[in-house]
Amino acid sequence: MNSKIFIASCFIALLALSRPGLANDYAYITNQGSHDVSVIDLGSNQVIATIAVGKGPVGVAVSPQIQRVFVSNVESQSISVIDSQSNVVLDEIPLTGSPVAVTVSPDGKILYVADWYLDSVIAISTQDFKQQRKVSIGKAPAGLAISPDGKTLYVSNRDSDDIGVIDTASMTVTARIPVGAHPFGISISPDGKHLYAVNVYEDSVSVIELTSGETHKIEVGTRPYCATISPDNKTAYVTNTQDDSVSVIDVESRKVIATIETGGFPEGIDFDKVSHRVYVASWSEDAVSVIDASTHKVVDSIKTGQQSRAFGRFILNAQD
Repeated sequence: MNSKIFIASCFIALLALSRPGLANDYAYITNQGSHDVSVIDLGSNQVIATIAVGKGPVGVAVSPQIQRVFVSNVESQSISVIDSQSNVVLDEIPLTGSPVAVTVSPDGKILYVADWYLDSVIAISTQDFKQQRKVSIGKAPAGLAISPDGKTLYVSNRDSDDIGVIDTASMTVTARIPVGAHPFGISISPDGKHLYAVNVYEDSVSVIELTSGETHKIEVGTRPYCATISPDNKTAYVTNTQDDSVSVIDVESRKVIATIETGGFPEGIDFDKVSHRVYVASWSEDAVSVIDASTHKVVDSIKTGQQSRAFGRFILNAQD
């Protein structure tokens, strides 16, 4: 091979590997105050891009299947669609209500949006964003979580104090599960067996056994907000906004085994299965705290935009 062609080929390959979203693991942090998204390279724990989106971004959902990131803009009444390969906004989906939580089906084909003001959930095709279905749910729907098989969508109805269960094929409500006062963030375990609903006004977490329907409550810190579960289904992590901390729960014993101090007013939380670290967005700190899941210690703090929230699943792993 000609030496010049060989060098050019190597250079192009290196450029491809260095492109954001291609070969590394990233966190997409919504910053409500600065109307943008901070992109963190989880290998270096550095912000490598800041993406301007709509006004008041709150919710976030990533889809490795279609290499897209979806962001709910509460003030703009829209969803920003980001290409995770280029970190460029490709589209903005207008809505009539107030989108809060967003999540994506496991196959990446459907985007689900919780509409806070219109008490409904919208299913949007990710093929063209035009095919939409809507179902009425409880009052002030906040968090969303979808089963690993994509057949069931769970919705936390904050002002109804329950979890709505939606059959995704028919977009009909099949059940309402009572939980504590003001459920907000919810998360389903990777094995699909348990749903965790954070009860803001009870300082507790409701753990629902999805096969039996049995529910247990675990006391955590003051004004809990969001939860995430480790990939091995053994540990749950809950942000406590008024305690500036994260409660670590042993799933088997249903007990808090550690409390970790974080940045001020922690909200969104997600688990990086590659580094075995937990990332926590701190609203009043304008930063993300990084927790070593093995030691339960904060090992880093990353400056982001203003009023970081990252409500949803915000970590995108290249190997997914």
